[in-house]
Amino acid sequence: MPQLEQVEFFISQLFWLGVFFVILFTVLTYITLPKIRAFLNQRDDFVKSHISKQDELIKKAESIIENYEAKLTEAKNQASQIINDAKDKALKESEDLIKATEEKIQHEIKQTEERVAKEKDTAISELNDQLKDSATNFLSKVTNIEKGNINL
Repeated sequence: MPQLEQVEFFISQLFWLGVFFVILFTVLTYITLPKIRAFLNQRDDFVKSHISKQDELIKKAESIIENYEAKLTEAKNQASQIINDAKDKALKESEDLIKATEEKIQHEIKQTEERVAKEKDTAISELNDQLKDSATNFLSKVTNIEKGNINL
C-alpha cells in the first residue's frame, strides 16, 4: 500500500527535521540571539543615555527658570524700592518746598506788618505834629498869644 510506504520517509523526515531544528536552535541561540541581544542592549543604553541627558537638561532648564524668576523678583523689588524712594524723595522735597515757602511768606508778612506799624507810627507822629501845629496856630490866632509861648 502506498500509504504505508510513506512511513519510511516520514521517519527519515522526522530525523532530519530534528537535526535541522537542533542546528537552527544552536545557530539562533549562539549566533543570532546574542547579536540581537547586543543590539537591544546597545539601543537600551542609547535610550537610557538620552533619557539621562534629557533629565540633566530638564534640571538645568528648571534651574535657569528658577534663577530667572529669582532675578525677575529681585528686579521687581528693586524697581519697587526705586519708585518708593523716588516718591519719598519727591514728597520730602515738596514738603521742604512748602515749608520754605510758608517760612518765606511768614517772614514777608512779618516784614510787612513791621513796615505797616512803622508807617502807622510815622503817620501818627506826623499827624500829631500837624495837629500840634494846627492847634498852636489856632490858639495863637484865637488868643493872640505868640506860637512860641503856647505849650501843648
